[in-house]
Amino acid sequence: MYYSGIDVHKKYFISAVVDDRGQLLHKKRVSTDRPAIRKYLEELKTLGPVKAVMEAGFNWSYLYDELAEELEVVLAHPTKTRLIAEARIKTDELDAESLAHLLRADLVAKAYAPSLATRDVKNLLRYRMFLVRIRTALKNATHAVLDRNHIEDTLWRAQTDKFGRVGMGLMKELGLKGNDTAILKGYIELVEDLTRRIKELDGRIKGLVKEDEVTLRLRSIPGIGDILALLVRYEIDDPERFTTPGKLASYAGLVPSLYSSGGKSYYGKITKQGNRWLRWAMTEAAQVASTVSPSLGSYYQKVKARRGANTATIALARNLLEIVYYVWKEKRPYFEKAHDQAVALSRR
Repeated sequence: MYYSGIDVHKKYFISAVVDDRGQLLHKKRVSTDRPAIRKYLEELKTLGPVKAVMEAGFNWSYLYDELAEELEVVLAHPTKTRLIAEARIKTDELDAESLAHLLRADLVAKAYAPSLATRDVKNLLRYRMFLVRIRTALKNATHAVLDRNHIEDTLWRAQTDKFGRVGMGLMKELGLKGNDTAILKGYIELVEDLTRRIKELDGRIKGLVKEDEVTLRLRSIPGIGDILALLVRYEIDDPERFTTPGKLASYAGLVPSLYSSGGKSYYGKITKQGNRWLRWAMTEAAQVASTVSPSLGSYYQKVKARRGANTATIALARNLLEIVYYVWKEKRPYFEKAHDQAVALSRR
């Protein structure tokens, strides 16, 4: 068996190949265009069976998919693969060679590599979130235009959404000073276009939800609607890689940091290390669940009285993620229980 360590960059990658005794056979710089990758893979075939490792850096999926068609590829966790980060002398060639030796010794901290289909759905969901973020920024900019022209909220009736059909119509009729009339109109048109695109995406997302049994079960959990259910389902992807709900909470960065010294342990804020999309989804779900679920709302209020609203939201987010774990693994929908039972669902 031969082992290839690959240090990836945008326009090229460095490959170092060692044999099963650790002897370096060659190092090569290869362009990341497809013909160059294909040519290099043909060269590797002449050696015999080759196993490759690359780090899960930015946009890792393109090269991973190209290599995985011909080789067994291991995806390395960049922060847990410590050797390169701690090296005193760091070059692309040394990075690649170090990865090859780690792979040969079976010391690579592996990262999960989701399938192409899973990544495709995740990209769709992240695209939607990106559009929502832009729309929010445009709405804030619209508020700024209204504020600098001293347009008070009393212009809109109490029950009128400023960015609803009626509210947008009222804004279009405003005559403001200088260029602000054209600026306001431009913002409104962009908000309308983004809203249309987001609605189209929501239709596609609902179709995906209806086709997936796991997502339908997750949707039964308080605070989790179509979009969050699909997001949680594909960010976790395979619950079997987490042996306990605590492992899943750690993956989402929803566990407290731990400091130990002199035989004493201190717990701090959550680590925020791990899957930020999953952490965001569960935090959003917790804010809704605290108001719609009697049992989970009771738990939230108890923690809030002792530790404050922010801590209570994070605590409920972790409990919801543990409920997600059991709903998925046991293949059954969530059902409301008394407070102590609902919270204990994840602690059985």
